[in-house]
Amino acid sequence: MKHICITHIDAITGVLCTEAPMRTGPALPILNNFEYKWADQSTWPVPCNPDGSYIVAPKVYGICNDDADTTVVGVLEVLTEADWYLAKGIELEARRPYPSWVLEGDVWMPPFLRPADAVINGGTVRYEWDENIVNWAVI
Repeated sequence: MKHICITHIDAITGVLCTEAPMRTGPALPILNNFEYKWADQSTWPVPCNPDGSYIVAPKVYGICNDDADTTVVGVLEVLTEADWYLAKGIELEARRPYPSWVLEGDVWMPPFLRPADAVINGGTVRYEWDENIVNWAVI
């Protein structure tokens, strides 16, 4: 399997998102058995030029078959497995909401669960995370 980084192209014209606005909607390049894994969501929303084209291409990471044609428009890079995981680690760290939160799989979690009486499904007390006390605080 190849580890790749791709970006959006126009759904009909196939023009790269940084070259022209995607007037017919965004699409990803077609690659043999491409499997989406994650995206650089920490960079969203993506800034646009006045004409609607993207200033910087949003990055989508996945895997595809070794025989996939990675010269098609929209493929930004073929990465080594090590570089692919390094990019994922950098992206996950960029998404960390608070310094004290810990990574569980691909999700940042607080070191303490939100109190059971929180306003979720009819609870009565509102809490928000307070990094100064490294715990939930009533608001």
